[in-house]
Amino acid sequence: MRYILTFLLLITTTFTYAQFPQSGSTSDRVEAMARNLTDSYNKELVLTGVQIPLFTEVVEKYIIESEKAIETLEGRAELDALVQLQAKESLEMSELLTQPQYRRYQDVKYKLQPLKTVE
Repeated sequence: MRYILTFLLLITTTFTYAQFPQSGSTSDRVEAMARNLTDSYNKELVLTGVQIPLFTEVVEKYIIESEKAIETLEGRAELDALVQLQAKESLEMSELLTQPQYRRYQDVKYKLQPLKTVE
């Protein structure tokens, strides 16, 4: 009986930790930016407790990717890469958010995460 309970406890904790994987080695600055951006979106979208860490993870992932694009590309190529990243981010958010939240997200996104312009 003790072995069964130990086995069940082990399986339960394994599945619990598997639900919200920690992202790789990110800097505190990027994590803070992602949390601040998530807080701003949360004021508009009213995210649930389950959505907040997932939303933060997606935002953090795309902050890192957009910073890489900004560092390596210039001009029109940089803008194209940023537009493509925003489209991918929106696609991931459509799977995470409810339909009304996603519509509101699309309205608010360009105010909270504006793209730079190329002259």
